[in-house]
Amino acid sequence: MPSEAISLALAASIYPPAVAAVIALGRGSDVRLRVLLLVSAALVTVFVTGSLMLLLFEELGATSQQQRTFSSGLYIAGGVALLWLAARLRHPGPAKPKKEPGTSKTERYLESRRLVLLLGVILYVVPSPIYVGAVKAIADTNASTSQQLAYLAVTVLIMLWLVEIPMLMLLAFPRRASAALESINNWFARNGRLVAVLAAAGAGVYLIVVGLIELI
Repeated sequence: MPSEAISLALAASIYPPAVAAVIALGRGSDVRLRVLLLVSAALVTVFVTGSLMLLLFEELGATSQQQRTFSSGLYIAGGVALLWLAARLRHPGPAKPKKEPGTSKTERYLESRRLVLLLGVILYVVPSPIYVGAVKAIADTNASTSQQLAYLAVTVLIMLWLVEIPMLMLLAFPRRASAALESINNWFARNGRLVAVLAAAGAGVYLIVVGLIELI
């Protein structure tokens, strides 16, 4: 298992909107089923997109020695994108007017099982540059297809730990877990942006350094 994939998966796991969605499910009815649907959809979506990226890297020959420049450029481009994202998160611009409770699109999705499934897909269908970097690290191992898919499965589990743990808590004891998770959600509301900035900036610098080293 490449250490780069593990470290990048941990950085990619900082995703406050998904954490907030799982915690919000604990406030309604039919908690266990809806939480399970959301996290299952997220797991499948992330694994499928990762598998498609592995196939794409294989088709492009991005793991061959002849394609070192392409590979380095991918790392550097992802790093630059993450630094740009960190800057945008650090300076978000004028605050938007707050909506009334219950009017957000996310809360409407949480009202039905089918829309909960759809939300799990929407939250993760577009891979972040950090996740792309993790998948690229797996592709660079040049392992067999089955081994790479096993690495990918572990990477996905690590990447989604911030929604998997609340899911397990809500499945085991939904009432007590809901109260505990509300305090976590409040903490993310206050500090989630800073955590996301640090994760994006750190991963961006890391990807740029890896790209430059590979290029040299």
